[in-house]
Amino acid sequence: MDCISQISRIYDHLENDRVDVALMNCLRLARSLQDYMNAAVFLREMYPARRDFIRALFDDTPNLSNEARKILDTKSLERWLDLHQIDCNWVTSEEGEEKDVFAVSILEIDHEINQWEQSTKEMTVPKGMGEFDTAAFTDSYTREKARIHLRIKALQIIKQRVKTRCLNYATVIERQFEAQKKPKSFLEDCQTEVSNYFMAHSIGVYEKLQKACQLVGSNNSEDHSLLLTQVRRSMKSAADYFFPSLPEPIVCADGKTRSLGEEQYLNRLEEFIARSLKKSTSRDLLRSELDYLSTFFRKLNDIASKGVHAAVAPHEAKQGLIGLYMFLFNIISHLQGMPSPNIPTADHK
Repeated sequence: MDCISQISRIYDHLENDRVDVALMNCLRLARSLQDYMNAAVFLREMYPARRDFIRALFDDTPNLSNEARKILDTKSLERWLDLHQIDCNWVTSEEGEEKDVFAVSILEIDHEINQWEQSTKEMTVPKGMGEFDTAAFTDSYTREKARIHLRIKALQIIKQRVKTRCLNYATVIERQFEAQKKPKSFLEDCQTEVSNYFMAHSIGVYEKLQKACQLVGSNNSEDHSLLLTQVRRSMKSAADYFFPSLPEPIVCADGKTRSLGEEQYLNRLEEFIARSLKKSTSRDLLRSELDYLSTFFRKLNDIASKGVHAAVAPHEAKQGLIGLYMFLFNIISHLQGMPSPNIPTADHK
């Protein structure tokens, strides 16, 4: 469901005073977002009778406990009462009893308003009546019209309150989606910058990252394992670019001698960071990111080594890809405008 389009339709219906249709669209939107509380609130506006409401609520919440449904019932009733409370006791029932809570379905309001307005137009004194009968009919019709006008006013008040509730809900959800766009846009910008950098500097890294991205949207469990494997290959390829493997152990930046061969790509990345950046908070943060990725990949190493049939959860593979992109983005950002690091001579792979 396209929630943004749905919100736009709600605005259109409200602008055209089709409050009943706007409410149904709000209910549809709340259901699609699994916003159970607001869905219950909108259901009450459609079904003021408790029996009908409970039946609809039960159909909407098959996965919720009875305790959760009771909470939805209680809270939605409170909000319904707030909206249907009439300040003055000038709304009467059909039996003439005064009441301060006006129970009416939003689906019936327009029809009822039109019906009452038509009724008042039809209240005319019959021709040919005597003076006293005419006066009696006029007085009776005047009082009846006054009662009808008060009821129409109450219906319009409820309609406007429901209209405001729908507008506020659509506005809140729209703001939430706008807020969600910012981190999404940021992630897209990170991905674009990383892709552009390696497209210009290392086609091998670029192609591996692109293959990994192609597997992200797959629902195939085997593709999740392939995605994780491709992420590990991308990271190794990036290490080969930044700090090529060395055949012999070397003295690292911390003074210790280590082997930085073909398989020690995580160590090579760590050494690259140590040689590329001066001691600073930024360097410490990058090393922390690398430590996280190192731990992540080492823990999943057994899974990857089992082949494409290994059980890898979708979020695990995506977590690795996002982490790698953020790590590479931060490295690239720090390298811009800095002199080339002192890396032992070796051909980039």
